[in-house]
Amino acid sequence: AAGEAGWLVTLATGRRWASTAPVATDLGLRVPLIVFNGAVVRDSVNGEILHYNPLPPGTVAPLVGAIVARGLQPVLYEDLRAGERLLTGPAENDGEVTGRWLANIAADYGQVVHRLALDDLARLDDAVRIVVYDTVERMRGIDALAEEVGLDHRTLLYPVERHGSIMAELLHPAGTKASAIAALAARYELTLADVVAVGDGHNDVEMLAEAGLGVAMGQAPPEVRDRAAIVIGDHADEGLAAFIEEELLPGEGFPHHLRAGGGGRQSARERGDEEGGGNAGSAQ
Repeated sequence: AAGEAGWLVTLATGRRWASTAPVATDLGLRVPLIVFNGAVVRDSVNGEILHYNPLPPGTVAPLVGAIVARGLQPVLYEDLRAGERLLTGPAENDGEVTGRWLANIAADYGQVVHRLALDDLARLDDAVRIVVYDTVERMRGIDALAEEVGLDHRTLLYPVERHGSIMAELLHPAGTKASAIAALAARYELTLADVVAVGDGHNDVEMLAEAGLGVAMGQAPPEVRDRAAIVIGDHADEGLAAFIEEELLPGEGFPHHLRAGGGGRQSARERGDEEGGGNAGSAQ
C-alpha cells in the first residue's frame, strides 16, 4: 500500500544479500536494499553494488589476532566481490554458542561456512564485517577490542538473552544503516530528512536518530525506543500495518504531524495508543 501511494519502500537489515533478496522479491520490492547493517546497498533487481563500506585494508589481521588471543572464534563475512561465504577458523576453536550458531547457518543456507587455518584467516584482507558470538562471560570487554588494537571501528553488540550470549559485529566506522540510507536517498534526490525509518534493534539506533522520522517498534529495547520520535504497536498487534494505514498514508507529503510540536519526541502511548512496533524503512 505504501509503495502504491508513492513511497519508496526498502529493507535495511543486518542480514546478507543472499538471504535478503528473496524476502524483497516476496514483498514485490524492486528498489536497492540495505544489507550488512549498512555496509552495502545493492540493487534488488540486478544485484549491482551501489554503496560499499567493507573493513578497510590492513585491519583484518590485527582484529583476527586480538579475537583469537581472547580464545574466541572470529567469523569473517567475505568481500562481496569474492562471494558471500562465512570464513572462520577450525571447529576445535568454536565455543559451544559459536558452534551451534554456525551449525544453524549451515542447516538454513547450505555450505556457506568455510573453515580455514587461523594463520590463513588472519592473512585475508577483504571482509565486509567480522562477527564474534559467545557467552557473556567469554565476551567480556569485546566492545573495546578495536580500540585496543588502535583501530577506529564500530562494534555493535547484540545481547541474546535466550542463550545468555552476546554477538559482537565489527564494521567499517561509516558502515551504518543511517549512512547507507543517506547514500540511497541521494540517488533519488532526497535527504535523511525525507526518510521514515522503522526499527526495533540496537543496530537501528543511528538510523532512528538521524532519519526525518524515527519510528520504534514496541518490542524494541528501551534504549532503542528512546532514540525514536514515536513508538508504535508491536508485531503481535500488527503495529506496522496500522502505522502505515492510519498515520503514513493519510498524511499530506512528509508526515510532520507525527512529531509532537512539529519536531519533538512523542510515543504512541503519549498519543493515547498502546506501545508496540513494526519493522521496515521507507523514504518518500
